Amino acid sequence: MQFAIQCVLASDVEAQRLSLRPTHLRYLEAHKNQIYCGGPTVGLDGQPEMMLIILTAPDRAAAEAFIDAEPYNRAGVFAQVSLREWRRVLPESEPGELLKEIERS
Repeated sequence: MQFAIQCVLASDVEAQRLSLRPTHLRYLEAHKNQIYCGGPTVGLDGQPEMMLIILTAPDRAAAEAFIDAEPYNRAGVFAQVSLREWRRVLPESEPGELLKEIERS
């Protein structure tokens, strides 16, 4: 299963976020085999606003355990965390998959 995890940064946490960044990146590195893709959204000012990760996990409990242990989350750098099951449409896992989905609609 895949899960979309959206984590909105709290206000006034830049110094804390920067000090935890090496730990955060090591955590992601240790779990990169589970991460389909991920990274920050960036505001007009060029600063990170939110972290978005598409995570592969056997079930919701495993995805929750992943984000619960994430260093930024444990330290309160995120104001809001959202975890939802995610279903990939693109890129197609096999040619014609999107057309099949259109036909089912």
